Amino acid sequence: MEGGDVMLKLLFVFAFAAVGGGQQTGSSSLEGQVLDPSGAVVAAAYVRLLNTQTTVTFAAVTDNEGRYAFTNLPPGPYRLVIESPGFQDAQMENLNLEPGATKRLPVRLSLAAITDQVTVSATRQEGFVQSDTGHTHETLEIHEVRESSAKDVGEALMRLDGVWKIRKAGIANDIVVRGFQQDNLNVLIDGARIYGACPNNMDPPAFHVDFSEVEKVEVSKGPFDMRNQGGFGGAVNIINKTPGSGFHVTPNVSTGSFGFFNPSLTASASNGKVYALAGHSFRRSDPYQDAAGKRMTEYANYRPDALGKEAFHIHTGWFKFGAEISPKNKISLAYTRQQGGEISYPYLQMDALYDNADRMDATYTMSEPLAGLEQLRVQGYFTQVHHWMTDQYRISSLNAPRPYGMATYAGTRSLGGHVDADLKGGFATGVDFYIRDWNAVTTLRSGANYTNQASMPDVRMTAIGLYGQHTRSLFSHLRLTAGFRLDTANSEARSTGLNPGLYNAYKAAVPAPRRDTFPSGSLRLAYDFEKFELFGAIGHTARFPDPQERYFGLKRMGSDWVGNPNLDPSRNTEFDLGVSVRTNRFVLRPTLFYSNLSDFILVHNQKKVNPVPGIMNSMARSYAAADARLYGGEVMASVTLTDSLIIRSGLSYARGSKDIAPQILIFDPDLAEIAPVKFRTIVRYGRRMFFSELEGMVMARQDRADSDLGESVTPGYGIVNVKVG
Repeated sequence: MEGGDVMLKLLFVFAFAAVGGGQQTGSSSLEGQVLDPSGAVVAAAYVRLLNTQTTVTFAAVTDNEGRYAFTNLPPGPYRLVIESPGFQDAQMENLNLEPGATKRLPVRLSLAAITDQVTVSATRQEGFVQSDTGHTHETLEIHEVRESSAKDVGEALMRLDGVWKIRKAGIANDIVVRGFQQDNLNVLIDGARIYGACPNNMDPPAFHVDFSEVEKVEVSKGPFDMRNQGGFGGAVNIINKTPGSGFHVTPNVSTGSFGFFNPSLTASASNGKVYALAGHSFRRSDPYQDAAGKRMTEYANYRPDALGKEAFHIHTGWFKFGAEISPKNKISLAYTRQQGGEISYPYLQMDALYDNADRMDATYTMSEPLAGLEQLRVQGYFTQVHHWMTDQYRISSLNAPRPYGMATYAGTRSLGGHVDADLKGGFATGVDFYIRDWNAVTTLRSGANYTNQASMPDVRMTAIGLYGQHTRSLFSHLRLTAGFRLDTANSEARSTGLNPGLYNAYKAAVPAPRRDTFPSGSLRLAYDFEKFELFGAIGHTARFPDPQERYFGLKRMGSDWVGNPNLDPSRNTEFDLGVSVRTNRFVLRPTLFYSNLSDFILVHNQKKVNPVPGIMNSMARSYAAADARLYGGEVMASVTLTDSLIIRSGLSYARGSKDIAPQILIFDPDLAEIAPVKFRTIVRYGRRMFFSELEGMVMARQDRADSDLGESVTPGYGIVNVKVG
């Protein structure tokens, strides 16, 4: 694999040389800020830019400062249209963009008439989600989530092609993007990192945010996010709301099957200079049931008196404050507290008795602080999670001296920040860092006695990275985006309760401190001509082994569980290729991808290799590195039949394979937990105060299971949802 890595790095070097030496001929830009009648910014406004000569349309959404930007545009005549709920559409005709020039166009919206303030349309032609002009990410808006039956972000993202979920409970679904999940995905909340505390991944990062906080969710597929470390297979950025001008109180009540109840209340105020927002939400549900009326708890080892216990109940409260210190300097502060009560996990052997999380964030933004510098953004954040899980509702706790037979208390903290600079000419650069601590103590019953083990032995990981990115037009129809990163990290297990014998017995290793350093880079080309666009990308990145993968250690009855201190960073080299065909009423976008994975970290069965006193079992679950592949694609089609009727279909396919390694008991070439083929069709009708939607989704039979880990074949199924509002 070394030769391929060297060639890839040389490719990045030559590409940057080409970018730096090329001439930016024919490239135009348009940028501006959208304001309301009082002069306050309008965030999340939908901006469309139509080239009236070629009929190619570009789209953007205003950020938290109301700003929009289009770069690397072919010069020529354009029409600009801006839409935002509660305002009249703004339209500017005959915008002539000159070669090599940047045009600045601020826009002030007018309030809509009372009869226009509540409008429900079919949706944008892109098909209920937005895709940026470079096809680097897709965006799911919160109003689409509110109209769905989803209970959390992981479930809501099933609306996107190439995205699946893994359900372990009635909530806290794992996000899967093209077969990548957990540590192979970067999940951020407003750019901040939060890590779940549970070693069994009961509480993935996206679980720690409430829908009522969220404005939109951006999903990028592949190793192309150079701004943040950890985007090995993709990135998910959950962006929370910033209030609009005036005073607003937004109550919301959602109900559903199985006793689901979700009331929330949000209040905000803004005068254009200072804003404040506060909210509270509550979510609860009874156990889900299948079509035969059998509760999910009846399929697991729950005690008879616990079969009807709540599936989950969660309280979330949040506060956000922002101020304009000067016309070019802004600050924002945010805090969220989530208190998760008892949450049932039929997929696992224990349930959470509580899962409490805190998120704190401070951001300072400066516009044009220096010549050549468009914006400088400094962010700092602190997040923590405390998690307590036991088996007290399971049969395994019967006749135990304590309410439980086994339990784990776990805690994690993250302190980090960003410094991001957007430069003129399409350049961006920055630095990000974080310190992550993770500690867990597992208590196991042995007869009438209990023993404590440092299953996650107080691991600290410290990481820092820097990045650079540049976008430009090589020719009038050809755009190039190039990016690079350099990351380094230290990891160390600091607990005095660490059991070194486990690592020696199964891995012949010592859990010593480790330092890892690696480069990353990506190239993306897009060629557009009238209603047709061809785009391709190559990216290479790596990820640090997770603290659990290196340092977890637990002696159990029958089989132990131990990390692998010898693990090196996994590497992903991915190729993407796609086509987009767009007319006024039709969109077709097929995309293919292939990921070549080196030293991909897998769960496997490990034989004991050294006799160690006190280590009685002969087998353990552990982690190993093997070369693997992920490949597949998506096809999206959208047809607007009338202004009120739209049909959208999507097909998603992903497959994974790995090299077999009989010496470490890897015999099955199939990767674990790969989602089946997904086909989804939506027919939506909308008229001003009314909408209806018919949705059908089919999941194919998944017969490529990892038999080494005891996976079984999953039968296919189909569902139909009807929505009216």
